[in-house]
Amino acid sequence: MKKNVTIEDIANALNMSRNTVSKALNGKHVPPKTRNAVINAAIEMGYKGYKLAASSEGSLGQKRFLILSSRLLMNINYYIFVLRGIEEDLSNYDIELVQFSITNPASFSKLKHYLSDSKVDGIICIEFFEPDYIAQLLELGLAIVFLDFPLYNSPLKGKYDIILPESQDIVKNFCIQMIQQENCRTFGFVGDYLHCRSFYERFTGMREALFLSGLPVDLQYSILDDDSMPYDSEMLAKAIRTSPAVPDCFVAANDSIAINLLTALKSLKIRVPSNVRVIGFDNVAESKHTTPPLTSVNVNKNALGKKIISLLLDRVNNPSQANQIIHVASNIVIRDST
Repeated sequence: MKKNVTIEDIANALNMSRNTVSKALNGKHVPPKTRNAVINAAIEMGYKGYKLAASSEGSLGQKRFLILSSRLLMNINYYIFVLRGIEEDLSNYDIELVQFSITNPASFSKLKHYLSDSKVDGIICIEFFEPDYIAQLLELGLAIVFLDFPLYNSPLKGKYDIILPESQDIVKNFCIQMIQQENCRTFGFVGDYLHCRSFYERFTGMREALFLSGLPVDLQYSILDDDSMPYDSEMLAKAIRTSPAVPDCFVAANDSIAINLLTALKSLKIRVPSNVRVIGFDNVAESKHTTPPLTSVNVNKNALGKKIISLLLDRVNNPSQANQIIHVASNIVIRDST
């Protein structure tokens, strides 16, 4: 038996090239499955100090991640693509994925019992914005990644990270473009800008565009009722009818609201885009089939899903690292509503 295991020994055992094994052991890019196999072999064969690597990303075999939500995600087109990204990235690892939905306090109590009885290594929170539940969840000490997050006046304590689509800059830059190229001077936001962090960033993007362009921020043009409002076409038509003025451009918190807004404007015989322009967010499939087709910010939903997994793996491996907020780049898709 050799006293010292070499890279060549590991390469021979795995039927890989010495160069591939060296890259995996030195943190260079190799496919995740390859890295997993190399590091596990290094641990088993006693290569140098690789017993210390047992907690590394490459050796995350037999883990369990939980997707936690307050809604049925498979009924929402947006999240179907996010979940596909999650599942595609999980194929590189030996990780079980389970789901749990919370709709009331009783189901949250069941969740706590489930987590105490089951070995869950990390939690993915999607469409989960209840502040009281989040505070209790963080007290459990598990690694958590949130897709979007509620607005808090101060950071919470816990082992968590936040990922969300880039919103503020993309909205700001397009609104500035509308100001400079289309002579828009008044803007209104439609949606509860306090609902979540991404909605707030979209609102502040619009507001910043006005500020940087030397234009006043006049909220009389906005429809900002709280999240308990349905934001359906009837409610929006009533709000517009009673508003003192219609802006040059509406910025909707998401495409669902924007599509209902188009219906409301049509019922009021307000023409889009000649009387008012409308910008949505998310670029869902329905946005290209509205009348007129909706200009929207495209979110790379698949990339969001994949990034969630890498972020959660990093949090599991490094629980004491500083909390992170990660934005995934978005891009504008211009259609006839602007």
